[in-house]
Amino acid sequence: MEKNPEEIWKEVWDNIPVMRKAVAKGLKRDLAAFVHDDKRIRNERDSLGNALKFLQKKWTLDLIYIIRIKGKSFFNDIRRAIPEINSRTLTTRLKEFADLGIVNRKIESTQPIRVSYELTDLGTGVYELVLPLLFFYSREQWNMKNKIDKKTDESFSST
Repeated sequence: MEKNPEEIWKEVWDNIPVMRKAVAKGLKRDLAAFVHDDKRIRNERDSLGNALKFLQKKWTLDLIYIIRIKGKSFFNDIRRAIPEINSRTLTTRLKEFADLGIVNRKIESTQPIRVSYELTDLGTGVYELVLPLLFFYSREQWNMKNKIDKKTDESFSST
């Protein structure tokens, strides 16, 4: 039985309470430990800006999503999942992810040598933070399509 978007959204929301608790606990700890003076606010804004710049880089969300869904992934598996990305860009992005601690890069001692990628806890956290946005957007797209289809159906039935 196929689930409707509302059921999917509820399921996703119900599966992230641990993340919400961890974020709330961290915020509570930070708020108790720091005075939010102008310098701290500027630093937090800069950090948020850097995080958003990272997420906006081309292929970032696609790669995180694919590696999370597929689990342990090899270069060519990822390449096949995103045929529009060229090998050089994919190599650069995966290296950047490994340097940032978003993926674990493991060299497999097989013949030929293969390199696998898996999300770290940090990478999984990034995925879980953007997952609600993905479902929200998908849900809105579904709603918009149904509104358009309904209007089209109504216009045909009135003629």
